[in-house]
Amino acid sequence: MIRIETTQIGEDGLAVDGQAPGELLDLANDPVARADGPIEYALTVEPAGGELIVRGTVQAPVRLRCSRCAQFFSTTVRVSSFLHAYDWSEHPEYLDVTADVREDLVLEIPGFPLCDDACQGLCPRCGQNWNDGPCACTPPGDVLSPWEALDGLTAAPGRTPPEGGAGRKRT
Repeated sequence: MIRIETTQIGEDGLAVDGQAPGELLDLANDPVARADGPIEYALTVEPAGGELIVRGTVQAPVRLRCSRCAQFFSTTVRVSSFLHAYDWSEHPEYLDVTADVREDLVLEIPGFPLCDDACQGLCPRCGQNWNDGPCACTPPGDVLSPWEALDGLTAAPGRTPPEGGAGRKRT
């Protein structure tokens, strides 16, 4: 939990930094991402009228499954411009920013993570990780397209296709 004691905020604000458990990201059942260490935060809280402005940076180490080779790799997700406003009257003693930190970090997890831009991926036939070397399957250029079987089709003898193609509406 990332709680800020609002009673300690002075006119010049309050600087708060520390760590929170990575489990706060709630990624235990996620098939693509896993928390891999504590969340680190460095925040400042400034009073602005009846609001508290919280800004700073948050980051967390995560393990992501590569969308090409399906192997997990380690990286860090960062939010360098964390910025949220809260109504001070709703938080007279403490302000819990855990949910906003979690949301901002989870939004930084890429939709299609790559272990490396040059990742070769997996062979679609045998599943060999091409980053570890080639497989014994037929090279992709030698594989016939399943649509090539349609290239030899013609209309049945004595029938001609309708004018304008099969999708043309008859009147």
